Amino acid sequence: MTEHPAVYVYRYFFAGEEAGEGRLEVRPLPEGGVKATLTAEVNLPLPKTRQRWQTETDAEGFSLYFAERVEGRESRVFTVERLEEEGLVLVTQGKESLALPFLVPYHDPLSLLLALPRLALEPGGVARFPMPGGRVYVERLADLEVNGRRRWHYRLRPGLTLVELEEGLPARMAQQVQDHVFEAVLEGVEEVKRRRRWV
Repeated sequence: MTEHPAVYVYRYFFAGEEAGEGRLEVRPLPEGGVKATLTAEVNLPLPKTRQRWQTETDAEGFSLYFAERVEGRESRVFTVERLEEEGLVLVTQGKESLALPFLVPYHDPLSLLLALPRLALEPGGVARFPMPGGRVYVERLADLEVNGRRRWHYRLRPGLTLVELEEGLPARMAQQVQDHVFEAVLEGVEEVKRRRRWV
């Protein structure tokens, strides 16, 4: 998923109805990590929101920087930055910041999704990863067959998110929201357009 720059286009559904779309742009970094940006327009459940997540990872796939911006009735911004030389993790929400000691490499929600294809778990296996403020468990479920193609199936906790990977790509994600299911379904992959340089 990270060898060449690409954009992954997702269609969203909530309670079986179309609920918007998202575009995940992934670019490899020269140091071996990736920079990924997910921009999404979500129409259901109301209110309509625009959301943007961004991550930069190290060569092992762990988070160096994460930002989440949600615009709806009000706007909110949340960032987590790993300051390795200072031995700190800086967490910022709005105008407030908190410095935590950096103890071990950790994932953010987007870096974890990108790390799943590299995870060496057999069905029934569970892995635990630190996240700022807690931890996440990844459980490999029994493989699925969808339209004659095999998919690896994972459950992430907390939050009980289900992720299906097909040929190393997140093909479907589902999460319980209120009394319904929110789904993201991969629609297609686009090449990233080269940015022109002006001399």
